Amino acid sequence: MNAILIAGAALVGLPILLHLIMKQEPKRLNFPAFRFLTQKLKTNQRKLRLRHFLLLAMRMLLIALFCLTLYQPSLKSDRLNIRGEQPVAAVIVIDNSPSMGYTANDKTRLDEARRRALELLDELPEKSPIAVVTTDEPGSALWESLPDARKRIEKLDKPHAGGQSISVALSNGYQLFSKIEAPDVETPEQLPKLLAVFTDRAAASWDSGQLEDLKKLRDKIPNPKPSHAVVDVGIEKPLNVGILSAEMKPQVIAANQPATVTVTVAASGPTELTPVEVVILAKMSGSPDGERKRVVVPYGQSRAVTFDFKNLKPGLHQVEFSLDSPDKLMFDNSYFLTFKVGEARRILTIADDPDGTAFWQLSHQSKGEFSCLVVRPGDVKIKDGRTVVEYPDPAKPGGKPIEENLRVFEVVCLMGVADPSEKHGTLDSLWEKVRPYVEAGGKLLIIPGDGPGGGGLAPDGYSLGGNLMPGVFKAVLDTRRMDPSPPQQAAPGWDPPRDGKNGVTWFLDDKTIQHPMLRPFQGWEAKGNVDAVKNPRRAWKYWDVAKAPEATVVVAYNDAAKPGERHPAVLERGVPDPKEPSRSKGRVVLLTTRMDIPSRDDPAWNDYWELEGSTWSVVFPWLLTRYLAGDTADANFNYRAGQTVVIPLPKGGLPRGTKVLIEGPGGAEAIEVGDKQTELRLGPPRTNFGGNFKLSVEPQWRDGFSLNVPAEESTLDKVPVDGIEDLTGKDTVVPVGKDVKLADILKVIVDQPIDLFPWLLIAVLMLLALEGLVANRFYRRAK
Repeated sequence: MNAILIAGAALVGLPILLHLIMKQEPKRLNFPAFRFLTQKLKTNQRKLRLRHFLLLAMRMLLIALFCLTLYQPSLKSDRLNIRGEQPVAAVIVIDNSPSMGYTANDKTRLDEARRRALELLDELPEKSPIAVVTTDEPGSALWESLPDARKRIEKLDKPHAGGQSISVALSNGYQLFSKIEAPDVETPEQLPKLLAVFTDRAAASWDSGQLEDLKKLRDKIPNPKPSHAVVDVGIEKPLNVGILSAEMKPQVIAANQPATVTVTVAASGPTELTPVEVVILAKMSGSPDGERKRVVVPYGQSRAVTFDFKNLKPGLHQVEFSLDSPDKLMFDNSYFLTFKVGEARRILTIADDPDGTAFWQLSHQSKGEFSCLVVRPGDVKIKDGRTVVEYPDPAKPGGKPIEENLRVFEVVCLMGVADPSEKHGTLDSLWEKVRPYVEAGGKLLIIPGDGPGGGGLAPDGYSLGGNLMPGVFKAVLDTRRMDPSPPQQAAPGWDPPRDGKNGVTWFLDDKTIQHPMLRPFQGWEAKGNVDAVKNPRRAWKYWDVAKAPEATVVVAYNDAAKPGERHPAVLERGVPDPKEPSRSKGRVVLLTTRMDIPSRDDPAWNDYWELEGSTWSVVFPWLLTRYLAGDTADANFNYRAGQTVVIPLPKGGLPRGTKVLIEGPGGAEAIEVGDKQTELRLGPPRTNFGGNFKLSVEPQWRDGFSLNVPAEESTLDKVPVDGIEDLTGKDTVVPVGKDVKLADILKVIVDQPIDLFPWLLIAVLMLLALEGLVANRFYRRAK
């Protein structure tokens, strides 16, 4: 029964199972409007995704393009093709410095530079404007036609000394690009530009200190910027033996002294080579024979050789030192030197009592550097507008007196003249006679006489000297009557110090002895055994002088403890040229104590003339005249080629129209001088050659000088390529010995890249505008 019940229950559930299995879902029907909206939604979503992708791509491209623009890329182009028809503005810089005279294969480096420059001209279009810049005259370059430039280059036959560096020539070349002149071209400033340099790359021809300035000039050139080509025409490992210098100090010597000259010879080349034997020939002008000396010089080093010239006559002497065996660089095979064997320089002393100047004359005679002529004030006269001096002819006693222009004297001294304002039997006062001499550059020394009264010094007469007087005479001071008394006088040789009442010395501190007149005291004090320092002279009477505002005190007496209370011992002032009031040409020095010979009736004012224990009687007059006339140790007759040389004309002056004959390596030339001309100035191009030069005016005046090429021109070491290409650009230097045609080299160098920056910047702006337009259109709401 249980089984039946269980089976019956199962059968009861069968209909339920069948019902569930056979159950049917209601049929779904799509609404047409809803189906359209669903499809439209899918379409719009696809379009929106496409728009977002497009905007995203444009913005990514905009950022990438902006970054590329900042990078400033460029592309190679043939737009500067020198073989084409478009003209090229070309500046050709040719190094014609002395080192370009080095010979290899029977050609100088200048010959090779000229050949390569002409080769470049053959490749340039016909209407190209050309400027040729040379190192001897870099500022003379102008824009010219191609045929004219060819003629200019063909005339470069030999190197010139005294020019400028390649750096200066480049500076002039860059300035030429700022304004290109080409009549046959409508817009010359838009022409492609080329700067070509032909050089041996010698270090002496390049100035690295101008690199930054050259970069600034290069960057200021209007677009398009110039292309560069530096063609090295030098030799890779040159050998050279040359004379670097010939030195002689001083260049004016006394007639009884030998002339000692030190000649320096150097050898340039690899140090491992065998030292070279050099024979130097020294030949004096006017002498048929010369002196030879030998020296062995290792490569990379220099050696000195000494020549002594004896028994020389007074006057001008010139020597040429040369190598017996010339080498491949000719200019340093010779060196030139000028010096003088001096006769005593002349000073004129004007005194009321010529006999009282005997010690003054003897002092200069014993020193030998100056000769002293003494005359009275009446012997000085003005004739035909010139101040002249008349004195008896020693060779013809009682004959016609000699008459000389006052300007022939190095220094004029007034010693013990009572009153220079007097005319002394002539038509003019002594002041009127000496004033033109001083204003023209003459030197005047005033040494006072006795006190006023009784025929002594007349202060008022000296006051009339005006700007010829450094001060005004007031009264005579006597240290024995001073109140308070002068301080104790100390000196290295005095122990104990001496009483200041008996005389005072000069006050010489470190500042005072810096003055040119007193500068010898520096060496004397350092030695410690010179009598002028150990046992100085003293003065016990001197004039109290009120210093003029324009004057300076050279040295004062040590007659007071306070500096402001010390009285001047020596004063000076400059005297301006009336034509140039701002320029002082003349100079006046004033002493305040006497220097004439004392006597029993007229006692001495000082012990300057005492000989015992001191040489001051010779030293002091020499200090005064040497300072005014100039130290012969400072004389120079030897200059670097290219310098301006100033030659003083005869001190007596030359009449208008006089011609000075100049003889030198370039031949002879006559130059006419103007009225009252005191000097002759010679500069480039006259001085662009080494050699000995002579100047003369017949029948008696002779002078001369020497010019030499700087020693650094003998050093043929090359400047590094990197140092040049830092300015001209990478791979712009054509190395030595590259045997290819210049046109092929220039095609690589001159083919300039196209700068893409402006084009990329335009593209960035256009893309930015397009992105904004698209974005606004995409996001615009329908109204």
